[in-house]
Amino acid sequence: MPRRLDVAIDVGGDFVDLVAHGADQPTILLKRPRDPEAALGATVAALLAQAGIAPAEVARLRLATTLATNALVNGTAGPVALVATRGFADVPDLGRQSKRDPMDEAPPPPTPHWLSPPDLRCEIGGRIDARGEEVEPLEGLDAVLAHLARLPPGASAAICLLFAPLNPAHELAVAQAIAAARPDLRLSLSHQVDPGPREFERTLATLADAALKPLAAARLSGLTPAPWVLRAEGGLAPLAEALDHPLGLALSGPAAGARAVAFWAQGENAIGLDMGGTTTEVSLVRAGQPLTAREIGLGALRLRCPALDVESLAMGGGTTLALQEGRLRFGPAARPAGRGGAQATLTDAALCAGWLPGAAPGLALDRAAAAAALVAALGTAEAAPALELAEAVIANALRRIALRRGLDPTRALLVAGGGAGPLHAAAIAQRIGARRVLLPPTPGLLSAFGVALAPAAASLEASCDLALEYVAQLAPQAAAQAAALTARLAAWGCTARPAHSLAMAYGGQAETLAVPFQPGEAPQDLATRFDALHAATRGHDPGGARRMLALRCVAEAPLGPPPPPPSPGTLAHRTLPDGTQLRDGADATLRIPPGWQAMPRADGALLLERAA
Repeated sequence: MPRRLDVAIDVGGDFVDLVAHGADQPTILLKRPRDPEAALGATVAALLAQAGIAPAEVARLRLATTLATNALVNGTAGPVALVATRGFADVPDLGRQSKRDPMDEAPPPPTPHWLSPPDLRCEIGGRIDARGEEVEPLEGLDAVLAHLARLPPGASAAICLLFAPLNPAHELAVAQAIAAARPDLRLSLSHQVDPGPREFERTLATLADAALKPLAAARLSGLTPAPWVLRAEGGLAPLAEALDHPLGLALSGPAAGARAVAFWAQGENAIGLDMGGTTTEVSLVRAGQPLTAREIGLGALRLRCPALDVESLAMGGGTTLALQEGRLRFGPAARPAGRGGAQATLTDAALCAGWLPGAAPGLALDRAAAAAALVAALGTAEAAPALELAEAVIANALRRIALRRGLDPTRALLVAGGGAGPLHAAAIAQRIGARRVLLPPTPGLLSAFGVALAPAAASLEASCDLALEYVAQLAPQAAAQAAALTARLAAWGCTARPAHSLAMAYGGQAETLAVPFQPGEAPQDLATRFDALHAATRGHDPGGARRMLALRCVAEAPLGPPPPPPSPGTLAHRTLPDGTQLRDGADATLRIPPGWQAMPRADGALLLERAA
């Protein structure tokens, strides 16, 4: 009888990782460099073959991918046609009339030009008001259809009409007419993509979702078996569902890492440091639960999308090094010179410092080439300054991220993963005052293990604006959300476990906090919980009127038994002249500076503690 394996694959920028497990079967772990020119299907097939897994043995395929993230960051998605309410076609250009960085003399436009060219925008008459009532009927639909008639086959259009989340009738009517005239076009409707208030944020999210639809369909369709795909909110969805709403695929891999960090934290407050070849992802865990966010950051883009709270830093093993006006500068990621590239990178610096071995499974490193690249870029092969500066930059960002969420970095557990995370974790922890670092077994497969842990999940959100004392009015809507999600997951073959939350703020505040909520709860209980969360997150509890601005429901369901924790692999031990201990594994190298003690944990993880 053939094996039946649950296979989790994380396709990253430089590497592709696999964790496969099944009943009475040893867990299969594999990490291999990724061929950036290979199609996704070919990459998955090659990895399965290298792992010795026949296609017939794959009972379930789980996938996390950088496809959506890279497309939005690099501008390779889109462009998108926009259908807006008359007078609102310029919303993408107007944005919020503010710039995120006050020191930036030439801030980027609110919406990238490649995403929404002005000549692809059109307007339609008709108006829904702020109460969700129609005050003007739709008018000008023929002109919209004529405008969209010139789009090439398979193109995308975003329909973003005023107050559509309160009443989607106009958006649905426009979509129905477009589908009848041009069934080949891929449509994204704003009330389905982002049902929150604020016209610009909703429009931008809908444009991004529409831009990803052709690309996601072309790259993900045809995979065998059809995968369950991880979304930014940390849950898996069947491929067809993911293709219908591809914006959720952004930050897919980092969400997997956040899931894994929460698993290894074992109920503690923790900071996740997932450092790969291109970026470093920072995730936060409070009392064993990953924090959530309502916005994701992708380069200059800030997109409203339900997600686990992960921030991506442009710092990884492939970060390039240069000397400009006597100062060390970090640049875009590239293939390290020690791996056949042409530019000096942090990986080359680590190799010259003796931190990395000369070879790893499926990967050879050329120390002489790395040294030559450092000399060409910096005038010296001395690697310590570049490595220390990179660790200081990451530590400063990590401290800022944690404190902004009300998490004390000096008391949190730092969980390190990714191919480069274990190499730098202890030094970064020392800079932020953390005294403990946890290194999971096979830390280079952190995100793939997180994919294997992830449940099936779906969510719904509805806008509202009510004083807290009227919370009972939301009970019917909460029941409808739970019923809809239960039915959706049942169609996937899963038994849902719905849970509600309220987006709450004090009167006059624009930014909300998510407060767990059970229909029937007393307003005072919710007020106490919100006040405590506000104090923990923002450092104060001003009191006053409390308002509910959105009702959200998330339904999760386990997809089979979770994988057992990976067994610690065989580690080769080395010691540098300064007393630094190095432990080389198949997927990462652990660096233990002097003053740190390593103790194995019962689950196979290695706990580093700094001596008092």
